[in-house]
Amino acid sequence: MIRIAICDDDAKFIKTEREIIEDYFAQKMLPYSIDCYFSGEELLKNVVQLGALDLIILDVEMKGKDGISVAKTIRERYDKVNIAFLSAHMNYSTDGYRVRAVRFILKNMDDLKAYLSECLDCVIADMDLIDKEITLNFTIGKRTLKISEIVCLKAKANYTVFEFVQEKSDAYLIRSSLKNLTNAMKTFDFISISSKETVNLRHIEAVSRYKVILDNGDEIPISQKKYNDVFRAYTLFRGKNA
Repeated sequence: MIRIAICDDDAKFIKTEREIIEDYFAQKMLPYSIDCYFSGEELLKNVVQLGALDLIILDVEMKGKDGISVAKTIRERYDKVNIAFLSAHMNYSTDGYRVRAVRFILKNMDDLKAYLSECLDCVIADMDLIDKEITLNFTIGKRTLKISEIVCLKAKANYTVFEFVQEKSDAYLIRSSLKNLTNAMKTFDFISISSKETVNLRHIEAVSRYKVILDNGDEIPISQKKYNDVFRAYTLFRGKNA
């Protein structure tokens, strides 16, 4: 579960931010929660719970306690929570970086979706998603899965089959293209190795010329046009997790 708080005294912007975030996580198929606050004072009343959040989005210019002051109070207690600022004026950015803001988002309706999505990408990329869970609607019903237990996804007619560490069967079918599911699972370090197969990078033991060797001993062909991308992704993943 990725936990987010939005603090903004503009109800119109809170509604828009929430809709963008909900759409973002629906496409990523990630579990999430969003809490909304309409003032810095209201947010800080929940200071004990703030340490459990993954991202706090603060409007800089609010009535009463401004976003920078709120962030400083949060930082006195919680060192690791991600904070992003939202403002129509870039001149506040220096103050924002003093409290180690991950992003400074321009409060502009035309660009808000792009800026906010990029901020969420940044936060998720820095999170340890190995033990995260995802809930998907299979043909057998909704199931919640551990990301670390999914080995690969395989195309099967108009469906995609999920294979697991302990199980190989056609039970876990989703009526969706492999391409669409691969785009959603990129967040979890999945890589397409051919038009028929997508693999969880954490289960790749080695990449040799035109094949991946999995930690269960399976060898799966890589399409020639995807080889460089697979090798690059595998090398970066191993470097990041060395």
